[in-house]
Amino acid sequence: MITLTEDEKRMVFQLEGCHRYDAIQEIAVLCQYTRDHNKKATAENLLKKFRELSEDDCKELICDIQRNYHLPWKARTIGEMVAVARQESGARKLEGHDIMALERFDPEVTHMIVFDVLSRESPVGDKGHRMRLFLTEAGYEKALENQGNQYIHIRNHARVIAGNLKYDHTDKDL
Repeated sequence: MITLTEDEKRMVFQLEGCHRYDAIQEIAVLCQYTRDHNKKATAENLLKKFRELSEDDCKELICDIQRNYHLPWKARTIGEMVAVARQESGARKLEGHDIMALERFDPEVTHMIVFDVLSRESPVGDKGHRMRLFLTEAGYEKALENQGNQYIHIRNHARVIAGNLKYDHTDKDL
């Protein structure tokens, strides 16, 4: 396994996803647009390290840091605050939308579902994956239709009100 500097760990901690491709894309965008030379150098070094890793090793490294890393100070940036909130929520990393995804705060979004993909014919996700999606009313109706067609099985549902989640069942283990 590779060794990361403290700055690299802090950058990984703030990544939205945990897949190698997504992480590389997110860091590459940061490299392209940051004006901070130190941050750019950190990002470029991290890109080199991630490109040497397999998908599985990269995902394991990212998920481990996002679960176990603690900032050496109080969160100061939006990225750090979101990463800390994501970590403190204890929500399991799922395919689809992150628990703190921007979609959650869209005024049109009224539902959050966690579901298992049961079929290769499912219009969303791959068979065997567990996913989280934030949906509009129309999207939720489509999800119920997909459940009726046995493409998915909804494990949990929450109403989304101004970004806050009101779960139907708070005792479900996901």
